[in-house]
Amino acid sequence: MDNANECETSQDLPCRLRLLGPPAGWRGGRLIELGPPLQRAALCVLVGHEGRVVPKDDLINGLWGDRPPNTAEQSVYTYIAGLRRVLEPHPGRRGPYAVLVNRSRGYALERGPVRVDVGDFERHLAEARRLLGADDHRGGLHALDAALACWSGPALCGVPGPFAEVERTRLEGLRLSAREDRAKALLDLGLHQEAASALSELVAEAPLRERARDLLMLALYRCGRQADALQAYMDVKRLLAERLGVDPGETLRERYELILRADPSLARVQDGAGDAEPSARPPRQLPRAASGFVGRAEELVRLRSLLSPWDGGPPQAVIAITGTPGSGKSALAVQAAHASSHAFPDGQLYVNLQGATPGVERLRPIDVLGRLLRALGLPGEAVPSEEDEAAAVLRDRLEGRRTLILLDDAAGPEQVRALLGLPSGNAVLITSRESHAATDDCVQLVLGRLLRSEAVTVLGKLVGAERIAADPAAADRLAHLCGLLPLALRLAAARLAERPDWAVRDLGTRLEDRRRTLHELESGRRAVRSSLELSYEVLAHGGELDRLAARTMCHLGVLHVASLTPELVSALLREPVDAAERALDRLARAHLLEVSGPGRYRPHDLVRLFMIELADARLTPEARKDALMGALGFYGATARHASTVLDPHRVQLPWPAVPQRPLALRTVDQARDWLEEELPDVIAAATQAMPSEDDDVARLGAYVGFSLTWQLTRGAHRREQRDLNRQALDVGERTGDQEILSLAHGQIANALLTLGRAAEALPHQQAELDLRRDLRDRFGEMRALGNLGVVLLKLERYAEARERAEVQRAIAREIGSEVGERHSLLTGATACRRLGDVTAAMSLVGEGLALAQAAGDRYHELAGLLLLSELCVDRGDPQTAKSYLERGLRRAREIGHRVGECESLVMLARVHRLLNEPAQALAYAREALAARQRSGDEKLSRSAEDELRVIETAFPELRPTREVPAR
Repeated sequence: MDNANECETSQDLPCRLRLLGPPAGWRGGRLIELGPPLQRAALCVLVGHEGRVVPKDDLINGLWGDRPPNTAEQSVYTYIAGLRRVLEPHPGRRGPYAVLVNRSRGYALERGPVRVDVGDFERHLAEARRLLGADDHRGGLHALDAALACWSGPALCGVPGPFAEVERTRLEGLRLSAREDRAKALLDLGLHQEAASALSELVAEAPLRERARDLLMLALYRCGRQADALQAYMDVKRLLAERLGVDPGETLRERYELILRADPSLARVQDGAGDAEPSARPPRQLPRAASGFVGRAEELVRLRSLLSPWDGGPPQAVIAITGTPGSGKSALAVQAAHASSHAFPDGQLYVNLQGATPGVERLRPIDVLGRLLRALGLPGEAVPSEEDEAAAVLRDRLEGRRTLILLDDAAGPEQVRALLGLPSGNAVLITSRESHAATDDCVQLVLGRLLRSEAVTVLGKLVGAERIAADPAAADRLAHLCGLLPLALRLAAARLAERPDWAVRDLGTRLEDRRRTLHELESGRRAVRSSLELSYEVLAHGGELDRLAARTMCHLGVLHVASLTPELVSALLREPVDAAERALDRLARAHLLEVSGPGRYRPHDLVRLFMIELADARLTPEARKDALMGALGFYGATARHASTVLDPHRVQLPWPAVPQRPLALRTVDQARDWLEEELPDVIAAATQAMPSEDDDVARLGAYVGFSLTWQLTRGAHRREQRDLNRQALDVGERTGDQEILSLAHGQIANALLTLGRAAEALPHQQAELDLRRDLRDRFGEMRALGNLGVVLLKLERYAEARERAEVQRAIAREIGSEVGERHSLLTGATACRRLGDVTAAMSLVGEGLALAQAAGDRYHELAGLLLLSELCVDRGDPQTAKSYLERGLRRAREIGHRVGECESLVMLARVHRLLNEPAQALAYAREALAARQRSGDEKLSRSAEDELRVIETAFPELRPTREVPAR
């Protein structure tokens, strides 16, 4: 356990308990399990009465209040037994007990055997107050530091029950009082800057504590910041009126009057800093730069070049650092400001605009102008009350000066617009979650993720280099699970610091469960979730477009895909496309989405998880279903439409009636581009939908998968086709949907066939045929027969394949299906070739090819040309085969058929080899290997490499020049 958490306790003690943070216990340095939440609550009650008897009824009341369950008494026995198992020095014995003992119808936790951080904290606090009462301020400060070091998070974190709630409030009050006492000790020691910094943090955490405000006003005044001291009073006055409807107390009002007239009684204690008046030097208000700052080297160089140009010229007037919540904007800005402070001899001013501070109202422009003017020496009564007038006075004050103003955490461009347009030589550095691309004379620097090496270094600095170096792979994985974002990395490091018993890999395993990721990235009051919640709430309470963007965030959590388009989001929201596009642009400007290409957006991984939580929390089940059905309908309708545009002769599988209209794709290139870009997301959507317990969602997910049939076939995505349709088969079996069962069996058969597993494909194909016959679907029966014939060909059962082709042709003619007739002719031709009947094969393929060319069916034309070329090679005519293959290659590339392209290239290599043309043969073989790489098809790879080996054997002189792409 870290020293900060041990609170100076000894490792030799039998047992140590931590309650000032997430409850935990240690025995001899080893973590012990304190049990479920109510068992921990029972422990807290006993600790709160340490050494005294807690009657059983009091224990029940502390856990459940005045409404205990019927099983309360039995539960108490269970919890006491559970605590004894971990607290007693000899667990397993049935008494007598040394730590948790029975006393007169109750229980007592003995003093001594257990040491609790609450007791350490209270002892240090009592000692501090004794020393401070004796005017030993330095000794009191050390004791207060020791007391506060006992805290590692909110007291009794996660512990339920009335007693825990009361005790939590008591302890939190003591902690805040200790922090106030510490600040007073710093003031008494003349450490006014340190006191002001500590009090600013305290006031941000507890804005209504009047003693903290009183001390802050005194600290600021003694730092020479009279204007900020007066503003601190105005801030609390406004907050008290808004929240409680009261005025500040007498002590605060008196402090305000004393500061207003610069009363001598407030004179600062001299601390060796010299006797010069604070107003004699320029303001230096920048927060301390982070000592552990890592990375962002490129961004720092860029900022320094803008703030202090290498040629000595004036700085850039306005610079905005924007980016995703948690990307480290403020830390970078402070680092850059300190690095360039020499270029601004007339001062560096700092204002936190509170644009994204939870529970605190953002500063108005007039308030910011007032702070800046007072910091520049203008008396408070001279500050104009009108925004435009105050801005003019600021410009006048800065004329001829070189001053840097850091405006941290701006809500957006409107909050800072009045502060811009300063005289040349001055610079304004802004941090904001919102885009400032449209701000006049502004250079915007958008922060993305850290580099991998930077992220791991951050972990090393915060957790310890040895711990990170012990498992570099786990550290790298943890960095990526944190999205390479500084806030998430710091929270992960804090979790590791809280749990010294965890290896880095342990936390990584917990983060890999994406349902828990945001829960794990919490420490104390800091959390990735709270940062994102603030961005959401700002939008949700904004104008019409902001509210639409907030609603969009909720709906985006319904669909788990990598990239988004306005058309897809339109279907999710049931809003017009232009409204969806405006909402996406608004989220991009707020850095909650990234623009990944023209008209395409994607959320950061952690933002995506937050959106999923939003959808679960803020949308009803009906709304989530409606959104998902809309997206699925859009994906399926557009995939079918794109496939039809790409090849109108292919028969699309059945599709249910949906209200969504497909995307308007008018050209083959548009259709091909959409299918290739969207394929992973459409697969992801179908895969997400099919396991749904809602039958409507699951069925539509299955049909979305069926809509991809031809794209999966063209692109040789065989495993994806198999896996999707196995899910669809589960849907069909679960819902009893015969149509889905039939289609899924047929598609699984097709995928297995192309994977070279024809024997496994056969029962699935037969099942499709049987189901089609049961459904009395003649077209479906005809198609299943054709596919069964192809499976039989692969099984070398050529006579049966020819028989199925003839039956298919008869049904095709009966129902008027031209595509079915063409398919049957090509299947029959292939069977005849394998049976040695070349004449019949030539006749059938010639007829099929003629029909395909007449209809403009390039897919069947490609198949016919490949078959004709094989027949020509069989007959010893490679020259004629070459002409067929060249035509076939063109057709394959026209329709984007990767398998057909690779087969044509392999055959062209073969015929050129047979024609004794080694250079051309080698070129086509290499091209086939390249095509194989694009398709990822191992079967095609083997045929290409086999042909290449034959070429090298036939032409040994080519062997030294071989360059085979890596598999």
